[in-house]
Amino acid sequence: MGAATARKEAAPRRREPHLLAQNAVLQRALHEVRNELRMVRAHELGARFRDGDARSLRDTEMEELREQRDAPLTAGRPAETAMQALRNVNQRLLAENSRLIAVDAPEPTRTATAARKPPGP
Repeated sequence: MGAATARKEAAPRRREPHLLAQNAVLQRALHEVRNELRMVRAHELGARFRDGDARSLRDTEMEELREQRDAPLTAGRPAETAMQALRNVNQRLLAENSRLIAVDAPEPTRTATAARKPPGP
C-alpha cells in the first residue's frame, strides 16, 4: 500500500517539467498573438486616418453608451417635472391646512390665561 501511495505522489513531480515546458510554449504563443493584435489594431487605426475617418472604434462605442444612458434620462424628465409639481402642491396644501387649523382652533379664555400667569407685584 505504501508503494502505491508513493507512485501517486511521484506522478505529479514527473509531469512537472513537461507542464513547465508546455507553459513556456503557451506564454510565447500568447506574446506572439498579443503582438499580432497590436499590429492589426495599428494598421486599422492608420487606415481610418488615411480614409479621413478619425473617430476610433472606442469613440463610436462611447457615443453609443452615452446615447443609451441619455435616453432613459430624457424619458424621465417629464416624470420628474410632474413629481416636482406634486411636491409644490403638497407643500401649499400643508401650509393652507395649518392655517385653517389655526383659524378653527378655539382661543384660550382670559381666565385660563390669567390663571396660568403667576401673581405679579
